[in-house]
Amino acid sequence: MTENTLGKGPTQLADVETRVLNVRIHGVTCTQAVAWITAWIEAGISAHVATVNSEFAMRARHDNEFRNILEHTALNVADGTGIVLAARLRGSVMPERVAGVDLAQDLAAIAAKRGYTLMLVGGSEGTADQASIELQRKNPNLRPPITYVGNPDKTSDHEAQEMLRRFRPHIVLVAYGAPLQEKWIARNLHEVNGTVAIGVGGALDYISGRKRRAPAVVQQIGLEWAYRLYQDPWRWRRMRVLPLFAWHALLEAIRSRAMPR
Repeated sequence: MTENTLGKGPTQLADVETRVLNVRIHGVTCTQAVAWITAWIEAGISAHVATVNSEFAMRARHDNEFRNILEHTALNVADGTGIVLAARLRGSVMPERVAGVDLAQDLAAIAAKRGYTLMLVGGSEGTADQASIELQRKNPNLRPPITYVGNPDKTSDHEAQEMLRRFRPHIVLVAYGAPLQEKWIARNLHEVNGTVAIGVGGALDYISGRKRRAPAVVQQIGLEWAYRLYQDPWRWRRMRVLPLFAWHALLEAIRSRAMPR
C-alpha cells in the first residue's frame, strides 16, 4: 500500500504497532483504518479487524485462544479511551480512539460509494434489520445489507459459512460481543476471499437507534463508557476489570520507560 492510498497515513502497519498489556494495537485514525480495509478489499485479501478496548486486553490475559486471535489479526484499532491513554503513557503514538460504531458507519459510506456488499451479523432479533434500514437511509446508494442473526456457537458454523459463500460480502460487521465475535470470525472468515470482517460489539444497537450514543462532548472527553454504564447498569460486572487494567497499564508504562533505548 502506498502513502498516496492512505493520504498521510503509515505505509506499513508495523510502523505504528505498539502493545498494551501485550496486546497488539495499531496507532491509526478511523480514516486510515478505512483506507487499509478498502485496500484489502480491492486487492482481494481477506482480513480480520479487531476493535480493542480495555476489557479485551484483560480478557486476553486469561483466554489463550482470544489472545492468539488478536496476535494474528490484520488490524487492531484502539476502541477505548483506556487503550489510547495506556499506549500514550508508554510513549507510543496513538492519534485517536477508533470506535467500532464510527468505523462501521464510515465503512457503510465507503460501501455505498464503491458498490461493496455489506453483511450485518449478530445483534438481538430485529436489530440488524433495523440497522440495515438506517444505513440505507443515510447512504441511499448502499446495496441492501445482508442480515444474519445466526449464533456465535461453533455448532452454527456450517450455516454461517454457507451464508458467506453464498453472498460473498466485501465487509462483514459482527456484533456478538467479545470474545465471541472474534472467535466467530477466526473460524469462518477463511471461507471467502476479499472479505474484511470486523467485530463491532454493540454498534448495531446504536446504528439501529435502539440505544443512544453519548453526546459528542461526552465522547470527546473520554467518558462514553460512563454513559453506557448509565444506560445499561448491568455493565458494571464487565467494567470491574477497569481499575485492574489501569494498574497493569501503569506498571507496563513504568517498565517500558525504564528500559534502555
